[in-house]
Amino acid sequence: MTTIEQQKTRYLHAPRLFTSGDGVVLRTIAWEPGGERLVDFRLGPGAEIEAETAHPLVDSIVALDPETHAITADAESELHAAAGDEHVRIRHASGVSEVVLTRGDATIRVFRARGIAVAPAIARASGGTFVAFHHDVREDTNESDVAKWIAIRFVDDAGNVLQPAAPMTDRDRDREGVEQSFEFPALFVGSDGALALYGRGSHDFYRQDLSALGFAPRASLSDGEWGSRGRRVTVVAGAPGQVFVARRDRKGIVVDSQPEPTGGAPALCSAMVEVNDTNPVERAARTDDDPALRWGLRTYFGDIQQHSAHSDGIGSADEAYLRARYRYDDDFVALTDHESFLGKRTGPGEWTYLQDVADRFEAPGSFATLLAYEWTGARHPGPGHKCVYVPERGLPLLSRDVLPVGADLVSALGVQAGLASPHHIGWTGCDEPAHDEVVTPVWEICSCHGCYEHADHPLGQRGELRDQLVDVMLKKGHRFGFTASSDSHGLLYHHGEARKRDPYRTGLTAVQAPRLDRSAVLEALRTRRCYATSGVKILLDVTVNGAPMGTFLPKSESLSVVVRAIGTAMITRIDLVGPEGVLYGEDFASTSASLEARVTAAFVYARVMQTDGEMAWSSPVFVESAVTEVLTERSAASA
Repeated sequence: MTTIEQQKTRYLHAPRLFTSGDGVVLRTIAWEPGGERLVDFRLGPGAEIEAETAHPLVDSIVALDPETHAITADAESELHAAAGDEHVRIRHASGVSEVVLTRGDATIRVFRARGIAVAPAIARASGGTFVAFHHDVREDTNESDVAKWIAIRFVDDAGNVLQPAAPMTDRDRDREGVEQSFEFPALFVGSDGALALYGRGSHDFYRQDLSALGFAPRASLSDGEWGSRGRRVTVVAGAPGQVFVARRDRKGIVVDSQPEPTGGAPALCSAMVEVNDTNPVERAARTDDDPALRWGLRTYFGDIQQHSAHSDGIGSADEAYLRARYRYDDDFVALTDHESFLGKRTGPGEWTYLQDVADRFEAPGSFATLLAYEWTGARHPGPGHKCVYVPERGLPLLSRDVLPVGADLVSALGVQAGLASPHHIGWTGCDEPAHDEVVTPVWEICSCHGCYEHADHPLGQRGELRDQLVDVMLKKGHRFGFTASSDSHGLLYHHGEARKRDPYRTGLTAVQAPRLDRSAVLEALRTRRCYATSGVKILLDVTVNGAPMGTFLPKSESLSVVVRAIGTAMITRIDLVGPEGVLYGEDFASTSASLEARVTAAFVYARVMQTDGEMAWSSPVFVESAVTEVLTERSAASA
């Protein structure tokens, strides 16, 4: 085994193995000062490096072509694989995924389902072609789920679509813990027809052989420790009876020589191509009960923090957008992979790639995508973590490796007209010295890690930093609005920390905006015209002295607060919260509720609670100077 370790002046990623002349070449993308370049390593018989060749430096490298291994700007390259004159492509339309093999003039549908399929692989074999991909459709119910698993199909020379007759061992879509899923396949067919399947788990790489004896158990290739790894294993024939295997692991590029699979060609049987109901997914109709209509606005919901295999999560970048739009019917979404964390750095080419994918899914009026990443500072007393949102493509990524101080990030981001939001503040800290009402106008208060509104919250919270929480910082005079996101890495129960099996529904941000597009969502966040929920689409509107949530009011003797909420379940209580805690509250037993009260406070926000434990929190309205005091209380009946 050979490891090419990462260096501060050269970060290697996206390894690709291929034969050239009479030898094997490992090609990588190298990010260096001044740009990126291809670096080729000639491998010897034992996978040792015999020679190194550096190609010319360019500004950025978005991706490598799956067929030629040359530089490509195609952000859809990961939906395509090729072997000779055969190609497999994955198409997505209205929530339906279709895997298609083209062979000469023939087009053969391999798989079609309502759900998400991505990351195709292809390998020629005697009598046909193996095709692999990963998808989120459960084999027992044919319904989409959180975990993904690799599927294998065989298209024979007559065009019949087959699958292994033996059941896949070790497949467990309900597995909990740190290591889940099996995705991003690579294939190698041995000389006697046996197949080696390589893939990635959430924090490990695996090989699983398939032969006439059926599936062998999955064999781990890595250490299984939490970290950021590459998306794909790459494999090619080495010396007789051997294969070369390469991957980007936590410490660098790892190249290994392994025995080729043996045991004979696997038995096959007919495969189901049309897996489930593939009617297009229709978006839910907008409700006329939306309380934001009183302002001439609409309420839109989205998850603005989640991770993929581009850092320490699972799945491709495409999946984040497909999942948000077609599984959850969200209105907007952001993929916020770590820019530098646990063995991973995001270079200019990958940043361009991620922007390209986001732009591909931006559909003004029906779906919005934010350009974002997570700046990952040191834990408290360091600056903690912040999600960064930039207004337009082409802006350079601001890395913690260059700007390790939160205040410096905020200053640089202000020049870009971007936004930053601290999150899981009770675990890694809120970075109080860097708070800026313009650049950090909103803080994430709820996610799969719990709720950081106050200590001992009923939704739980990860971490022990009680002096960093929302109530503490608001009392100290800091002014910010509220958001919530999943911070999901694609793990069921987020390895035991999330309160829900589906971590993507552990936090949502709602914005009140005049239209649905990237700039309108960002403007709502910038002006704190937004609120947080624990993962459900509670409609909420709050006015204070006639002004909307997030407003900074001049000094006032008293505040007239009006709240209207429409729940996703029975609303049990609405509280008005200020510096001293609950200023006023009412109990309800209805799916919609209204509340009016008059209070005096330096700030006030509404907290809505439902029978199912779900909650929503409006962004506060702030008063320049006030003494907290309840003056009068006036109840309003349930709507």
